[in-house]
Amino acid sequence: MKIKLSREKSTGNFWIDTGLVVLMSHFGEGEHDADYVRRWLLGRLIQKTGNIGKYFDKTTGTLQEYEKVNWVYPTNLFIKVSGVGGEKIEVDGEKYPTQPPVFDLKIDLGKRPGICDICGDTTLLTDAKMWMFPFLVDPQKFSTFYPGTKRGLRLCARCALAGLAVYLGWLWKAQGGDALHFFIFYTERAELERLHREVLEPIKVKSDKSGNAPTAFWGPYIHETTLGLLMALFVHVHQSDQLSEEGRKYLAALLGAVQDTLPTPIALYAVTGTPRQAFNMQTLREFTNLHSLYRLYELWTKTLAAIQIDPNSYRRLILILSQFQDQSRESIWRDRIAREILEFGDPFPFIEEFLFDVRAREENPGPLILGTLTIFGQYLKEVLGMNEQFQRVLAGFGYNLGYAAQEHSEMGLLYALRNAKNPEDFYRVLNDAQFRLNVTIPEGLLLIEKGERIAGVPWIRVKTILSIYAMNAFLRRTARQEETLPLTEG
Repeated sequence: MKIKLSREKSTGNFWIDTGLVVLMSHFGEGEHDADYVRRWLLGRLIQKTGNIGKYFDKTTGTLQEYEKVNWVYPTNLFIKVSGVGGEKIEVDGEKYPTQPPVFDLKIDLGKRPGICDICGDTTLLTDAKMWMFPFLVDPQKFSTFYPGTKRGLRLCARCALAGLAVYLGWLWKAQGGDALHFFIFYTERAELERLHREVLEPIKVKSDKSGNAPTAFWGPYIHETTLGLLMALFVHVHQSDQLSEEGRKYLAALLGAVQDTLPTPIALYAVTGTPRQAFNMQTLREFTNLHSLYRLYELWTKTLAAIQIDPNSYRRLILILSQFQDQSRESIWRDRIAREILEFGDPFPFIEEFLFDVRAREENPGPLILGTLTIFGQYLKEVLGMNEQFQRVLAGFGYNLGYAAQEHSEMGLLYALRNAKNPEDFYRVLNDAQFRLNVTIPEGLLLIEKGERIAGVPWIRVKTILSIYAMNAFLRRTARQEETLPLTEG
């Protein structure tokens, strides 16, 4: 049977189209023997394990050794087809196969044609198995992704083979036995093929048990690892020793870094799950605002370069984003902050939680890394729309409040501020601070507006930002670190 590969033939499905890109990159356009393609994929998806097994050679009547093979990791978490060793013969009370187990993946096409659920072609079909399409085995497993499919998916040979080929084209990252993340970039087919050829393949790291995805930082959670992957991708836009000049310029155009050029719509699908005996999928997320995320990245690196606290602004940015984990390396705060950044939400409640519940309670408490409040101050302005002057008021008052609280050993007052549940609690704490610490409350904080807003900002956000600035100043003074940044660093 023949399958036809074409650059114009797009299915609109991120998993299958990525697999088609892999097949196109190796075989090119045109008709190809389906069985030959299957055997090529098989050769790429199995590997020697280094372990030795025995089989009974019927010709010689003796036991012979062979080197065991298995599906490459992490494909073996999806493909659960065992090698066939022929009949078993008992020798000295033990049963042995009569040949080294043969691993194969047969595509059993039906005799009657039907419509492929993925590409819409009318041809002979096969039922989708886990190794073809990880998100649908039957209506009882993962059916929420295709709720209209009351039966299992049925695929043509081309889509089924593409469902296998994607294992050669994805980016993946493993956190030991705790988590497996894999990522697939998706654009129009022509763009997807070029993206893989000129950008993703060159920056892949050598695959081992930890993965082939380049990440600036990673952990057991999907959002932190996704942000780490994007940071490792963005850094190649302006300078790269891995991408060709053409590839670098293409990446820049794709992310909208080229002036007067509209970025090509691009999405990143990120999946996470637990890699036990099989892959237990937990989350599938789609991120589509990659060009906006890149603009935020550029703003941050330029801002860090301008304040001159590190000759390498990218390194400083990665240190800032990497820091949100406790001494046991639990990184749930980093994941929550990363989620808000990826979705252009509000990361400040989680920064506050990390600062008060982790940093302040460490054996040797210290403030946030220099530059943290500078870049998140930019986030407040550009993403959350906070007035820059009001932000300076909060930063200045927060610095004075934290400094005075440390001088008077009044950390408890900062926790009371952090724990305020309503505007009345908030103002009560400020009133206490005014008398106990002899600080002057800025007039702009005293005016509560309609909808419980202060200077146009929800009071709870004002409280959170003020708490962060104050506690960071408290910890900075405690650690006796000399203040070298502008007042906005707190």
